[in-house]
Amino acid sequence: MSLTRLEVNPHTQYSLYVTPTYLHTYAGPRTTTHVPIYPKLLPCIINITTHLQQHPLPSMSDPKKALVVFGSGPGIGRNIAAIFAQQGFSKIILLSRDKARLSSDVKFVQAAAAEDHEVKTSVDGLPIDLSDTAKVRETLTNLDMLLARYRLEAVLYNAARVGASKMFEFSAVEMETDYRISVVGLYMVAGWALPQFEKLAAKDPDSKPTLLVTSGGLHKDPFPAFFSLANVKSAQYNLVHSLYKQYTPKNVHVAAIVVEGQVRDDAKVTTARHIAEEAWRLYEQPQGEGDLDVEIQDPDYLEFIGKNG
Repeated sequence: MSLTRLEVNPHTQYSLYVTPTYLHTYAGPRTTTHVPIYPKLLPCIINITTHLQQHPLPSMSDPKKALVVFGSGPGIGRNIAAIFAQQGFSKIILLSRDKARLSSDVKFVQAAAAEDHEVKTSVDGLPIDLSDTAKVRETLTNLDMLLARYRLEAVLYNAARVGASKMFEFSAVEMETDYRISVVGLYMVAGWALPQFEKLAAKDPDSKPTLLVTSGGLHKDPFPAFFSLANVKSAQYNLVHSLYKQYTPKNVHVAAIVVEGQVRDDAKVTTARHIAEEAWRLYEQPQGEGDLDVEIQDPDYLEFIGKNG
């Protein structure tokens, strides 16, 4: 009896053996099955297996990677999430204070993932108020449960109150709130994620555990009309730099995405899509070799700062 072996995916030890009357599958010890087929179906079976040879099934041992986005939104947050979904991340969790916008962001990422039919991505949205430390702790506990079946490999911290602050009219309470959102919140999230990343890096040298933090040019060149945002972004960048120094030797990547310019679809450089592509480039860098930051500068913004700085 003629026997043809068709290797489908060596990583899963999954093979097909085709004979004139049976389709045999082998997926490891004691898991062989024999499925009767009609002779006329044999060419069709061979065509299917040939397709599988060219488009292998994912390995059963492939990790189901997860990205968590703190501070989703119609610009940077959901576009970075969309790229990670398209690149094969199995789980995306979006967090935002705006519940209505959160629903729209989830649909956006789901649609982006659906463009690649080989990607199966689960997308969830959770409300969060990063100015409330008690709520942040509660949310981090909930995330542990949601991620139980996945491997946390990337976190994006994209939360900030972006708005003007007039000197000495902007209250101390409002300044404190800005600090809790941009700095204290990041500190808490980093304390949750980085120990997990450290264990992952030690266990899997091919993993790329990464914490990305969005920043802006105000951290180095403050603009008085936005002094509160400039203050917290300066403190936040300092924290990122400290985390980078501490965790790079542990093969965990911490990096800032410094966006200098308005994020608009018609921007020359600072489009949400381009920023997302730069975020993916940072994530892709090998363990222990990641950059501290990437600067994405729009010429119109630089011209404005030059005239008004």
